[in-house]
Amino acid sequence: MNKIAIIHFQPVEKYPPVMNVINGIYKVNNVICNIYTTNNKNNNWFATDKINIKRVATQHQNSLLRYWCYIQFNVVTFFSLMIKQPKVIVAFETYSVLPIYLYKKIFSKTITFIHYHEYVSLPEINSSSVYTKFLHSIEKKLCVVCDYISQTNNERLQLYLKDYPFINPSKTIVIPNFPPSNWYEFAKLNKKENKTGVTKLVHVGAISLNTMHTKKIVDWVVAQNGKCQIDFYSNNFTKDTKELFDNLNNENVRLLSNKNYFDLPQVLVNYDFGLTIYNGYILNHIYSVPNKVLEYLACGLKVCYSSELISTENFVIENNISGCQKIDFNTINTFDIKNISLDFFNENNTFKHIITQQNQIVSKISSFQKDTTCPEK
Repeated sequence: MNKIAIIHFQPVEKYPPVMNVINGIYKVNNVICNIYTTNNKNNNWFATDKINIKRVATQHQNSLLRYWCYIQFNVVTFFSLMIKQPKVIVAFETYSVLPIYLYKKIFSKTITFIHYHEYVSLPEINSSSVYTKFLHSIEKKLCVVCDYISQTNNERLQLYLKDYPFINPSKTIVIPNFPPSNWYEFAKLNKKENKTGVTKLVHVGAISLNTMHTKKIVDWVVAQNGKCQIDFYSNNFTKDTKELFDNLNNENVRLLSNKNYFDLPQVLVNYDFGLTIYNGYILNHIYSVPNKVLEYLACGLKVCYSSELISTENFVIENNISGCQKIDFNTINTFDIKNISLDFFNENNTFKHIITQQNQIVSKISSFQKDTTCPEK
């Protein structure tokens, strides 16, 4: 049996791509997998009966308790790795690297794989906390000796390699955060054509007035006088955002409670367009193909995305995805949404051939199928 460890400091419930990887590994034969993460304050609801998820500590706003959480996570995870002795370790993001760095100092032949959900620029790192800077210094050393590094798109990868020219490009790969492949098949069976004459829009996830064109899209929908409706599913928003919705009093704009990630297909098939409305506040947004874009497409929705999202534009063009519309929010008053009927589920759809593939991180892990019960020192 091959021993694998996945280290994800942030609670896995907040990161669907990690849950998808865990579910994918669940189906891989001859693997013993241990997950190391922190407690989700709301509820540790994600679990599998085959894979052990070890919850180490809880994050806090209080600085002393927060650093106590860091210490607990790193110490407990490191010593657990020493006991379990995995052959392969997959880490997600900077906050997860310290236990792996220490472990690889002892077991240098351990296969290490680092995946980044986000791109964090050097100016952002330089303005971060002392602890984050410390982790970043460790991370740079680990990236030199690790086996694989992945970013979610090519633009982010090129920015990363420009920031860290000492990293060998041959060990880097692009792995998008695709949703489960069965979402597409569910939508194919359950999505119905909208014949109401009202275009239904949906936005799932965090909402902000500072980093998103939230007010502009809301004002635009209101101005359509019932031709469009928009639902926002979110429990993650600032006070001023909540006040915007509370003061609207418009039946065509609704703020609804967030849904469980794995229930999203049942919700999304009822809409025509999914929205992603980042305003290009940081490079991480400009050079992103947001997870929600991929999830909307997997459920048969067309997508409206901000003109600032360069990587999303490239993704749509490169994969020849029909029905997606770019919105220039500077001229949104003249925007005309084209709710055209598309046979999204035809066999020639290029996106289908992407979305129905096995998760690429799981594929990589599957390729490490070697009979090694203990890593070499």
